[in-house]
Amino acid sequence: MLTQRRGEILRIIVSEYISGAVPVASETIARKYRLGVSPATIRNEMTRLEDEGYIIRPHTSAGAIPSDKGYRYYVESLVDEAELAVAEQFLIRHLFHQVEMKLEEWTELAAAILAGLVRNVAVVTLPKAAQPRLKHLELVALQDFLALLVVVLRETKLKRQLLFFDQAVSQWELDALAGKLNAALSGLTWPEILARVSEPSPIEEEAINALVRIMQEEEERRYEEHCLDGLRHILSQPEFSSSRKVLDIMGVLEGKNLSRVIPPHVLDSNGVHVIIGAENTEEVMRDCSVVATRYGIPGEVCGAIGVVGPTRMQYSRAISSVRYLASVMSGLVSEIYR
Repeated sequence: MLTQRRGEILRIIVSEYISGAVPVASETIARKYRLGVSPATIRNEMTRLEDEGYIIRPHTSAGAIPSDKGYRYYVESLVDEAELAVAEQFLIRHLFHQVEMKLEEWTELAAAILAGLVRNVAVVTLPKAAQPRLKHLELVALQDFLALLVVVLRETKLKRQLLFFDQAVSQWELDALAGKLNAALSGLTWPEILARVSEPSPIEEEAINALVRIMQEEEERRYEEHCLDGLRHILSQPEFSSSRKVLDIMGVLEGKNLSRVIPPHVLDSNGVHVIIGAENTEEVMRDCSVVATRYGIPGEVCGAIGVVGPTRMQYSRAISSVRYLASVMSGLVSEIYR
């Protein structure tokens, strides 16, 4: 732990650098803040902070910028997690009540609101069930030996799979089989389906195996489709003046594998997670920080909501905004699923 004075100087350096994006000199701290100590003492304390890895000096005679370690200490020990203003909370809830009760529209709106609040990139995933449950299935004959399995999961997801049979099957037979399976399996997870079925016919076995594979693949996916907003904010950040760097980051953000940005453990635990700089597993994200949390009904259906920006981000604002939007989204998801 840092001494109180050294911690206060670190807080000032982080705050000044977040605001101005220029290295912070000891003379600036002495002039703007009444710490009750001489400029020489401030310089000595900054030297100690540099020796301990909390700040970095880009040049010998230059001011200081926070290191990842400095940002981490700031986030965990110094940052003031102020709540969003009541007027902002009221406006956010009002905006959600203006859109239809559709998860897709809610996630898009949440991403747009969050990006506007923090002036960085916002990422919001659609909620995903911990264990998919069958709602309904249909079987459609395409040819004598070929049929289309249409699966609707309780999470309103629709999946399709071609089935190949060893014998000709009519639409009448497929309708009868679909009715039988819906009556026996609706509302079940794939382990429950396997436990329920016994001595199926060859045609039943083919359909059930395909259904189970679909549900297993859905369960293995950590994240649903996601909405992005605020990519324009990256372009205004001095850290991302390199077009190559921006393209690399956008490639990760817009990719299918969102776990490269938001680690899967975010969905498995409570609270807001802050990932700073080199703590990111992706090399191209090492100049970024991620502030993320889950929303929804723990153990049943959850999504992720987060902010991506430079390590020089307004952490207090990002944490409070992510936390509040997650609480709003959790309430909306509860309305649908319960």
